[in-house]
Amino acid sequence: MAALQKIRSKSGLLIGIIAVGLLAFVFPWSELSSFINKSKDKAFTVNGEVITTKQYADRIAQWEHFQKVMSGQNSLDEAASSQIREMVYQQMVKEIMLDEQADKLGLSVTSEELNDMVVGANVAPVLFQIPFFINPQTGQFDKAYLNQFIQSISQDEAGLSENQKAEIQARREIWAFIQNMIKYQRLEEKYSSLVAGSVLPSATEVKSSFEDSKVQANISYVVQRYSAIPDSAVDVSDKDVKALYDKRKNNFKLDSELRKISYFVKDVVPSDEDYAAVEKEINGVYEKFVTTDNPGLLVNEYSSNQFADAFVAVASLPSDMKSFVQTASIGEVKQPERTEQSYVMYKLMDRTTAADSVKLQLIPFQGLDQATATHIADSLMTVMKGGKDFTTLANELMPGSNGGEIGWATEMSLIGTGADVVKKCFTAAKGDVFTLTINGQTQLIRVQDKTNPVSKVKIAVIQMPVIISDKTQNSIDNELNQFVAENGNMENFDNVALTKGYNIISNAVISPSEMSLGQVSGTRQVISWAFNNKVGTVKKFDNLTNKRVVAIIKNSIEGDYMPVSEVSPMLKAELINEKKAEKMIADLKSKNLTSLQAYAEAVTGRVDTVSFVTFQTNNISGVGYEPILNVYAKHGQVNKLEQPMKGKAGVYVLDVTSKTDNTNTFDEAQAKQMIRQGNFYQLMSQAVFVLQEKMNVKDNRVTFW
Repeated sequence: MAALQKIRSKSGLLIGIIAVGLLAFVFPWSELSSFINKSKDKAFTVNGEVITTKQYADRIAQWEHFQKVMSGQNSLDEAASSQIREMVYQQMVKEIMLDEQADKLGLSVTSEELNDMVVGANVAPVLFQIPFFINPQTGQFDKAYLNQFIQSISQDEAGLSENQKAEIQARREIWAFIQNMIKYQRLEEKYSSLVAGSVLPSATEVKSSFEDSKVQANISYVVQRYSAIPDSAVDVSDKDVKALYDKRKNNFKLDSELRKISYFVKDVVPSDEDYAAVEKEINGVYEKFVTTDNPGLLVNEYSSNQFADAFVAVASLPSDMKSFVQTASIGEVKQPERTEQSYVMYKLMDRTTAADSVKLQLIPFQGLDQATATHIADSLMTVMKGGKDFTTLANELMPGSNGGEIGWATEMSLIGTGADVVKKCFTAAKGDVFTLTINGQTQLIRVQDKTNPVSKVKIAVIQMPVIISDKTQNSIDNELNQFVAENGNMENFDNVALTKGYNIISNAVISPSEMSLGQVSGTRQVISWAFNNKVGTVKKFDNLTNKRVVAIIKNSIEGDYMPVSEVSPMLKAELINEKKAEKMIADLKSKNLTSLQAYAEAVTGRVDTVSFVTFQTNNISGVGYEPILNVYAKHGQVNKLEQPMKGKAGVYVLDVTSKTDNTNTFDEAQAKQMIRQGNFYQLMSQAVFVLQEKMNVKDNRVTFW
């Protein structure tokens, strides 16, 4: 009986176990696990629509590819990648919202409209930013380059090589990406315009706005700033703060959960021992550098930079190097010097007077074997000797190439093509045409122009960076590990870090969308960690470049509103100023002063003036935003000394010395148009932002990134 009763008491648990067992029987565990993981896989949601981490990652990959193509880079740094992640998030959210709103409102961007924004008179603004469509001569958008691009992706692929087909396909993908940007930019314009156009100014508003800007006043004033008396001179209670918080509560509405952390950043820099080791090494190389007949070999062996067998203009050199070469003899060596985090020495190898830059034109023969390319180049040279100029020939062979022009180049910019190429280009006369082999490909080159001769030198530079040794890094890591072990708690963290001289940032409030802690690159990982761990957790982050970060999670801020404890310092500061204003006003009134000069002497200040102030002047010269002056510019009496009154920056005593009326006549239609235009741009900029608040956007990316 007792056993039966025991079973009955556990019946709920048994039912649960049986249910799980049946569920596992019906759904194999692998599928059940996949279902659970899928339900959690939410990078973000918009009005209930889920964007998975894969969808988000795929769009990031598209944007990164686009950015690489546009910039000509093979890789992106962390800052660029972080910016792209945020841009992709904002764009995907915007697209979902706009699609939903467009469907409700009957808005669309037709294919004809898209085509008109490409080939029509009003080209889409985004196209002006695409390098493919920029004329290299003018640096401006050129429709001819756009048309050439579109023709290139529309061509028949029959007879093309696999490489050419792949290039066309890559360009088609880029064009699809650009078209999507054009579409949603236009759709956003339509939606924002529709919202902005729904607000119309009334006749009363128009008349009031005109009257507010009609009167201009010159004002003399004395201000006693709130900083003139200590905060301790007034008393603000917690009850006062809470009352103001309740009054302003809607200002503290939270869009997402927040975290409060304290952290410090420790720079990992070379030790004195690290510097001494490199100094000893470069001093050992110095004697070889002085005596060698081939300093380039030593540069390539010992320096972080490779030897550049090229002349550079003396005027372009750093000041210390310029001073050296102007007085040094050929073969003289500048002794090693410590420069920032490296040691440098250099040797003057040669001097000359020659053009600093040459302007080149080029006709390449890519994809041809050497014999064929040489034959064609010789044939073209014969054609030019017959009277046809290089520019015309290049445009015929390469339409849109601007005569094969590749622009101005210095010896240093051409050094990657080889010393022989540099020598040939800079010794040739203006107008000379010749063939060169660059990276295994035959090229036909013409020197279109040359700068006037300048003083140039050839220098061999050995630069040895001071590398942070493992010993130094281990020493810093041991120091920080000990700090975490001894002070990794909320009671000690901030105070001990401050005592030890670390640049502690205390109680920093962070949101899940922030890219980094301040300007410290690589610290997105700290933000992600803070939102995925418990309050009180401490961690040392050592996978940053030459930095370490130690952080502690101090608090989790959740709910619909920022708690009063988090905004209390700000509210208290405001209340302190209000109490100070009351005290200052009472003190000044008790003196029964009758002139601005007397008030100035009473507050140890001076009489200042402002001119041409209207009711609508937002930023008053020398003062900033001070509404009390705006009010008296319109309503104050001329030559009447006003009693002390509370302002933003302090307590003001003022006198309106003169007023003038604007002589413009009231034109209701014109005034209405100006207000509508101002409202239009303001509402357009806010429309999508407000829509985002209304559509319950939930950003969950911090869970994954």
